[in-house]
Amino acid sequence: MGIPDELISLSGYYGSNKDYVIAGGGNTSYKEGDSLWIKASGIPLAGIDESGFVCLSRLKLAEISSSHYSKDPFLREQEIKKDLMDAKKGDSNKRPSVETSLHNLLNFPYVVHTHPTYVNALLCSVDAKKLTKQLFGNEILFVDYTNPGYELFKQTEKELMEYRTTYRTDPRVIFLRNHGMIISGINPEDIHFESERILKAVEAQFKWKLPSTDDLQPHDLDITMQGDLDDYFRSLELFPLYRNNDLIKLFVNVKENFKKTVRPFTPDNVVYCKSEYLYSSAEAGKIIPDFESFKLKYGYFPRIIALEKKGLISLGPDEKSAASAMEVFQDMLKISFLSGSFNGPYFLTDEQIHFIDTWEAENYRRSIMS
Repeated sequence: MGIPDELISLSGYYGSNKDYVIAGGGNTSYKEGDSLWIKASGIPLAGIDESGFVCLSRLKLAEISSSHYSKDPFLREQEIKKDLMDAKKGDSNKRPSVETSLHNLLNFPYVVHTHPTYVNALLCSVDAKKLTKQLFGNEILFVDYTNPGYELFKQTEKELMEYRTTYRTDPRVIFLRNHGMIISGINPEDIHFESERILKAVEAQFKWKLPSTDDLQPHDLDITMQGDLDDYFRSLELFPLYRNNDLIKLFVNVKENFKKTVRPFTPDNVVYCKSEYLYSSAEAGKIIPDFESFKLKYGYFPRIIALEKKGLISLGPDEKSAASAMEVFQDMLKISFLSGSFNGPYFLTDEQIHFIDTWEAENYRRSIMS
Protein backbone atom coordinates (compact mmCIF):
# COMPACT_ATOMS: atom_id res chain seq x y z
CA MET A 1 0.00 0.00 0.00
CA GLY A 2 1.16 3.54 -0.74
CA ILE A 3 0.82 6.60 1.41
CA PRO A 4 -2.88 7.45 1.98
CA ASP A 5 -4.25 10.62 0.38
CA GLU A 6 -5.80 11.50 3.74
CA LEU A 7 -2.34 11.94 5.30
CA ILE A 8 -1.26 14.28 2.50
CA SER A 9 -4.40 16.43 2.79
CA LEU A 10 -4.26 16.40 6.60
CA SER A 11 -0.63 17.53 6.50
CA GLY A 12 -1.37 20.28 4.01
CA TYR A 13 -4.28 21.54 6.10
CA TYR A 14 -2.23 22.02 9.26
CA GLY A 15 0.86 23.17 7.40
CA SER A 16 -1.05 26.03 5.78
CA ASN A 17 -2.96 27.01 8.93
CA LYS A 18 -1.01 29.68 10.83
CA ASP A 19 -2.97 28.91 14.00
CA TYR A 20 -1.10 25.60 14.19
CA VAL A 21 2.14 25.80 12.21
CA ILE A 22 4.47 28.58 11.10
CA ALA A 23 7.56 28.41 8.88
CA GLY A 24 8.68 24.76 8.55
CA GLY A 25 7.51 23.42 11.91
CA GLY A 26 5.17 20.55 12.68
CA ASN A 27 5.02 16.89 11.76
CA THR A 28 2.52 14.22 10.71
CA SER A 29 2.47 10.45 10.38
CA TYR A 30 0.28 7.45 9.56
CA LYS A 31 0.65 3.77 10.57
CA GLU A 32 -0.67 0.60 8.99
CA GLY A 33 0.66 -2.86 9.73
CA ASP A 34 4.44 -2.74 9.89
CA SER A 35 4.63 0.55 7.97
CA LEU A 36 4.86 4.08 9.29
CA TRP A 37 4.84 7.06 6.93
CA ILE A 38 6.23 10.29 8.39
CA LYS A 39 7.21 13.69 7.06
CA ALA A 40 10.86 13.85 6.08
CA SER A 41 13.22 16.17 7.96
CA GLY A 42 13.32 19.71 6.59
CA ILE A 43 10.19 19.35 4.44
CA PRO A 44 7.45 21.87 5.30
CA LEU A 45 3.91 20.55 5.78
CA ALA A 46 2.42 23.29 3.61
CA GLY A 47 2.20 22.05 0.03
CA ILE A 48 3.63 18.62 0.86
CA ASP A 49 3.06 15.74 -1.56
CA GLU A 50 3.86 12.03 -1.52
CA SER A 51 7.56 12.68 -2.11
CA GLY A 52 7.80 14.57 1.19
CA PHE A 53 7.25 11.45 3.31
CA VAL A 54 9.46 8.55 4.33
CA CYS A 55 8.18 5.01 4.96
CA LEU A 56 9.79 2.97 7.76
CA SER A 57 9.44 -0.44 9.38
CA ARG A 58 7.72 -0.23 12.75
CA LEU A 59 9.46 -3.40 13.92
CA LYS A 60 12.87 -1.91 13.22
CA LEU A 61 11.85 1.37 14.84
CA ALA A 62 10.80 -0.53 17.97
CA GLU A 63 14.34 -1.89 18.28
CA ILE A 64 15.63 1.65 18.86
CA SER A 65 13.82 1.69 22.20
CA SER A 66 15.77 -1.28 23.57
CA SER A 67 19.09 -0.55 21.86
CA HIS A 68 22.07 0.70 23.84
CA TYR A 69 23.70 3.89 22.60
CA SER A 70 26.70 5.97 23.56
CA LYS A 71 26.32 8.28 26.55
CA ASP A 72 28.09 10.95 24.53
CA PRO A 73 25.16 12.89 22.96
CA PHE A 74 27.02 13.55 19.70
CA LEU A 75 28.10 9.92 19.21
CA ARG A 76 24.63 8.74 20.24
CA GLU A 77 23.10 10.99 17.63
CA GLN A 78 25.14 9.40 14.86
CA GLU A 79 24.22 5.90 16.07
CA ILE A 80 20.51 6.71 16.18
CA LYS A 81 20.61 8.41 12.79
CA LYS A 82 22.08 5.21 11.30
CA ASP A 83 19.38 3.06 12.91
CA LEU A 84 16.65 5.38 11.63
CA MET A 85 18.06 5.26 8.11
CA ASP A 86 18.33 1.45 8.33
CA ALA A 87 14.64 1.28 9.29
CA LYS A 88 13.56 2.92 6.03
CA LYS A 89 11.56 0.99 3.45
CA GLY A 90 11.99 1.64 -0.24
CA ASP A 91 14.68 3.72 -1.91
CA SER A 92 13.91 7.23 -0.65
CA ASN A 93 17.04 9.27 -0.02
CA LYS A 94 15.22 11.55 2.41
CA ARG A 95 15.99 11.55 6.11
CA PRO A 96 13.21 10.58 8.55
CA SER A 97 12.13 13.13 11.11
CA VAL A 98 13.98 13.01 14.43
CA GLU A 99 10.55 12.49 16.02
CA THR A 100 9.89 9.24 14.15
CA SER A 101 10.37 6.97 17.18
CA LEU A 102 8.03 9.14 19.25
CA HIS A 103 5.30 8.83 16.59
CA ASN A 104 5.79 5.07 16.55
CA LEU A 105 4.99 4.90 20.27
CA LEU A 106 1.41 6.07 19.85
CA ASN A 107 -1.28 3.44 19.25
CA PHE A 108 -3.35 5.46 16.79
CA PRO A 109 -3.08 5.46 12.98
CA TYR A 110 -2.85 9.24 12.60
CA VAL A 111 -0.53 11.51 14.59
CA VAL A 112 -0.21 15.27 14.11
CA HIS A 113 2.40 17.32 15.97
CA THR A 114 1.89 21.10 15.76
CA HIS A 115 3.10 24.26 17.48
CA PRO A 116 -0.10 26.29 17.97
CA THR A 117 0.48 29.83 19.18
CA TYR A 118 -2.39 29.70 21.66
CA VAL A 119 -1.35 26.35 23.13
CA ASN A 120 2.29 27.43 23.33
CA ALA A 121 1.22 30.56 25.20
CA LEU A 122 0.17 28.12 27.92
CA LEU A 123 3.04 25.65 27.48
CA CYS A 124 5.65 28.45 27.56
CA SER A 125 4.26 29.98 30.74
CA VAL A 126 5.22 29.69 34.40
CA ASP A 127 1.97 27.90 35.31
CA ALA A 128 1.88 25.52 32.32
CA LYS A 129 1.68 22.22 34.19
CA LYS A 130 -0.68 23.39 36.92
CA LEU A 131 -3.13 25.01 34.49
CA THR A 132 -3.06 22.05 32.09
CA LYS A 133 -4.23 19.88 34.98
CA GLN A 134 -6.91 22.39 35.97
CA LEU A 135 -8.24 22.76 32.42
CA PHE A 136 -8.05 19.19 31.16
CA GLY A 137 -7.71 16.90 34.17
CA ASN A 138 -6.07 13.57 33.33
CA GLU A 139 -7.04 13.45 29.66
CA ILE A 140 -3.80 15.13 28.55
CA LEU A 141 -0.32 13.73 29.11
CA PHE A 142 1.95 16.64 30.07
CA VAL A 143 5.67 16.10 29.37
CA ASP A 144 8.13 18.58 30.85
CA TYR A 145 10.70 20.07 28.49
CA THR A 146 13.21 17.52 27.24
CA ASN A 147 15.81 17.94 24.51
CA PRO A 148 14.19 16.99 21.19
CA GLY A 149 15.04 13.76 19.43
CA TYR A 150 16.06 10.63 21.33
CA GLU A 151 15.85 12.18 24.81
CA LEU A 152 12.30 13.40 24.19
CA PHE A 153 11.35 10.01 22.77
CA LYS A 154 12.63 8.14 25.86
CA GLN A 155 11.04 10.58 28.31
CA THR A 156 7.69 10.40 26.51
CA GLU A 157 7.94 6.60 26.35
CA LYS A 158 8.48 6.45 30.12
CA GLU A 159 5.57 8.76 30.92
CA LEU A 160 3.30 7.11 28.36
CA MET A 161 3.87 3.70 29.97
CA GLU A 162 2.97 5.18 33.37
CA TYR A 163 -0.16 6.78 31.89
CA ARG A 164 -1.23 3.47 30.33
CA THR A 165 -0.70 1.65 33.63
CA THR A 166 -2.76 4.21 35.53
CA TYR A 167 -5.61 4.86 33.06
CA ARG A 168 -5.51 1.71 30.88
CA THR A 169 -5.70 3.77 27.71
CA ASP A 170 -3.59 6.02 25.51
CA PRO A 171 -3.96 9.80 25.71
CA ARG A 172 -5.23 11.38 22.52
CA VAL A 173 -3.41 14.59 23.41
CA ILE A 174 0.16 15.11 24.61
CA PHE A 175 1.45 18.52 25.68
CA LEU A 176 5.21 19.06 25.33
CA ARG A 177 6.34 21.95 27.49
CA ASN A 178 8.06 24.77 25.53
CA HIS A 179 7.49 22.82 22.34
CA GLY A 180 3.95 22.04 21.16
CA MET A 181 1.17 19.47 21.17
CA ILE A 182 0.65 16.01 19.69
CA ILE A 183 -2.83 14.87 18.68
CA SER A 184 -3.54 11.22 17.84
CA GLY A 185 -6.64 9.75 16.24
CA ILE A 186 -8.21 6.93 14.28
CA ASN A 187 -9.00 9.26 11.38
CA PRO A 188 -8.47 12.90 10.33
CA GLU A 189 -11.83 13.89 11.81
CA ASP A 190 -10.56 12.87 15.26
CA ILE A 191 -7.51 15.09 14.78
CA HIS A 192 -9.58 18.11 13.72
CA PHE A 193 -12.05 17.70 16.59
CA GLU A 194 -9.40 17.43 19.31
CA SER A 195 -7.22 20.22 17.87
CA GLU A 196 -10.09 22.71 17.69
CA ARG A 197 -11.38 21.73 21.13
CA ILE A 198 -7.99 22.26 22.77
CA LEU A 199 -7.39 25.63 21.09
CA LYS A 200 -10.81 26.95 22.09
CA ALA A 201 -10.36 25.81 25.69
CA VAL A 202 -7.01 27.62 26.00
CA GLU A 203 -8.20 30.74 24.17
CA ALA A 204 -11.07 31.08 26.64
CA GLN A 205 -8.49 31.61 29.42
CA PHE A 206 -6.81 34.68 27.88
CA LYS A 207 -7.26 37.83 29.94
CA TRP A 208 -6.24 40.32 27.24
CA LYS A 209 -6.86 40.62 23.51
CA LEU A 210 -3.79 40.20 21.32
CA PRO A 211 -2.70 43.52 19.74
CA SER A 212 -3.15 43.81 15.97
CA THR A 213 -0.50 42.33 13.69
CA ASP A 214 -1.69 44.27 10.63
CA ASP A 215 1.28 46.04 9.06
CA LEU A 216 1.65 49.73 9.80
CA GLN A 217 2.99 52.18 7.25
CA PRO A 218 5.88 52.26 7.21
CA HIS A 219 8.43 51.49 9.90
CA ASP A 220 9.23 55.21 9.94
CA LEU A 221 12.89 54.92 9.06
CA ASP A 222 14.38 57.82 7.18
CA ILE A 223 14.49 56.84 3.48
CA THR A 224 18.19 57.64 3.24
CA MET A 225 18.92 55.63 6.40
CA GLN A 226 16.99 52.63 5.09
CA GLY A 227 18.86 52.83 1.80
CA ASP A 228 22.18 52.88 3.65
CA LEU A 229 21.11 49.89 5.76
CA ASP A 230 19.96 47.96 2.70
CA ASP A 231 23.30 48.55 1.00
CA TYR A 232 25.21 47.54 4.14
CA PHE A 233 23.25 44.34 4.74
CA ARG A 234 23.45 43.28 1.11
CA SER A 235 27.20 43.84 1.13
CA LEU A 236 27.19 41.07 3.76
CA GLU A 237 24.90 38.94 1.57
CA LEU A 238 21.99 39.43 3.98
CA PHE A 239 18.42 40.17 2.92
CA PRO A 240 16.62 42.67 5.23
CA LEU A 241 12.88 42.64 5.91
CA TYR A 242 11.16 45.49 7.80
CA ARG A 243 7.96 45.20 9.82
CA ASN A 244 5.93 47.20 12.31
CA ASN A 245 2.48 46.70 13.82
CA ASP A 246 0.69 47.22 17.14
CA LEU A 247 2.11 44.02 18.63
CA ILE A 248 5.68 44.89 17.61
CA LYS A 249 5.29 48.45 18.91
CA LEU A 250 4.30 47.12 22.32
CA PHE A 251 7.68 45.40 22.63
CA VAL A 252 10.12 47.65 20.75
CA ASN A 253 8.93 51.03 22.00
CA VAL A 254 10.29 50.32 25.48
CA LYS A 255 13.51 48.37 26.02
CA GLU A 256 12.22 46.74 29.21
CA ASN A 257 9.30 45.25 27.26
CA PHE A 258 11.67 43.86 24.66
CA LYS A 259 13.64 42.10 27.39
CA LYS A 260 10.60 39.88 27.89
CA THR A 261 11.55 38.15 24.64
CA VAL A 262 15.32 38.01 24.95
CA ARG A 263 15.16 34.23 25.42
CA PRO A 264 13.76 31.65 23.01
CA PHE A 265 10.65 29.74 24.07
CA THR A 266 10.93 26.71 21.77
CA PRO A 267 13.43 24.78 19.63
CA ASP A 268 12.06 26.40 16.46
CA ASN A 269 12.78 29.85 17.91
CA VAL A 270 16.46 28.92 18.06
CA VAL A 271 16.44 27.31 14.60
CA TYR A 272 14.94 30.32 12.83
CA CYS A 273 15.96 33.31 14.98
CA LYS A 274 19.00 32.12 16.96
CA SER A 275 19.08 32.88 20.69
CA GLU A 276 20.19 36.51 20.97
CA TYR A 277 18.58 39.58 19.42
CA LEU A 278 19.83 43.12 18.88
CA TYR A 279 17.99 46.10 20.38
CA SER A 280 19.23 49.38 18.95
CA SER A 281 18.37 53.03 18.84
CA ALA A 282 17.18 54.00 15.37
CA GLU A 283 19.53 56.98 15.22
CA ALA A 284 21.68 57.56 12.16
CA GLY A 285 25.15 56.15 12.68
CA LYS A 286 24.05 53.96 15.60
CA ILE A 287 22.57 50.79 14.06
CA ILE A 288 25.57 49.55 12.09
CA PRO A 289 28.08 49.93 14.98
CA ASP A 290 25.61 48.11 17.27
CA PHE A 291 25.25 45.41 14.63
CA GLU A 292 29.01 44.92 14.37
CA SER A 293 29.43 44.91 18.17
CA PHE A 294 26.79 42.19 18.36
CA LYS A 295 28.79 40.08 15.87
CA LEU A 296 31.95 40.49 17.94
CA LYS A 297 30.15 39.52 21.15
CA TYR A 298 28.16 36.50 19.93
CA GLY A 299 30.08 35.31 16.88
CA TYR A 300 27.18 35.64 14.45
CA PHE A 301 25.07 38.39 12.89
CA PRO A 302 21.66 38.89 14.52
CA ARG A 303 18.67 37.42 12.73
CA ILE A 304 16.45 39.98 14.48
CA ILE A 305 17.03 43.69 15.11
CA ALA A 306 14.57 45.67 17.22
CA LEU A 307 14.72 49.39 16.45
CA GLU A 308 13.53 51.53 19.32
CA LYS A 309 10.07 52.95 18.47
CA LYS A 310 10.50 51.98 14.80
CA GLY A 311 9.84 48.25 14.42
CA LEU A 312 11.74 45.09 13.55
CA ILE A 313 14.28 44.06 10.94
CA SER A 314 14.76 40.37 10.19
CA LEU A 315 17.78 39.15 8.26
CA GLY A 316 18.55 36.04 6.27
CA PRO A 317 20.62 34.85 3.33
CA ASP A 318 17.53 35.30 1.14
CA GLU A 319 14.00 36.68 1.30
CA LYS A 320 12.49 33.33 2.31
CA SER A 321 14.82 32.97 5.31
CA ALA A 322 14.24 36.57 6.41
CA ALA A 323 10.47 36.09 6.15
CA SER A 324 10.61 32.89 8.22
CA ALA A 325 12.67 34.62 10.92
CA MET A 326 10.18 37.51 11.03
CA GLU A 327 7.21 35.15 11.22
CA VAL A 328 8.72 33.06 14.01
CA PHE A 329 9.83 36.09 16.02
CA GLN A 330 6.39 37.67 15.82
CA ASP A 331 5.01 34.36 17.09
CA MET A 332 7.41 34.69 20.03
CA LEU A 333 5.96 38.14 20.75
CA LYS A 334 2.44 36.70 20.69
CA ILE A 335 3.43 33.92 23.09
CA SER A 336 5.15 36.39 25.40
CA PHE A 337 2.07 38.63 25.48
CA LEU A 338 -0.49 35.84 25.89
CA SER A 339 1.56 33.99 28.52
CA GLY A 340 0.78 36.93 30.78
CA SER A 341 -2.57 35.24 31.34
CA PHE A 342 -0.73 32.28 32.87
CA ASN A 343 1.64 34.03 35.29
CA GLY A 344 4.15 35.12 32.65
CA PRO A 345 6.68 33.64 30.18
CA TYR A 346 8.92 30.64 30.81
CA PHE A 347 12.01 30.49 28.57
CA LEU A 348 14.46 27.78 27.55
CA THR A 349 17.64 27.60 29.63
CA ASP A 350 21.14 28.29 28.30
CA GLU A 351 21.89 24.56 28.35
CA GLN A 352 18.75 23.71 26.39
CA ILE A 353 19.50 26.43 23.84
CA HIS A 354 23.07 25.21 23.42
CA PHE A 355 21.88 21.67 22.71
CA ILE A 356 19.62 22.85 19.88
CA ASP A 357 22.19 25.26 18.47
CA THR A 358 24.83 22.53 18.19
CA TRP A 359 22.51 19.63 17.32
CA GLU A 360 23.42 18.05 13.99
CA ALA A 361 19.80 17.16 13.25
CA GLU A 362 18.71 20.79 13.45
CA ASN A 363 21.70 21.95 11.42
CA TYR A 364 20.62 19.42 8.79
CA ARG A 365 17.04 20.73 8.91
CA ARG A 366 18.32 24.30 8.49
CA SER A 367 20.31 23.28 5.41
CA ILE A 368 17.30 21.56 3.81
CA MET A 369 14.96 24.48 4.52
CA SER A 370 17.31 27.17 3.22
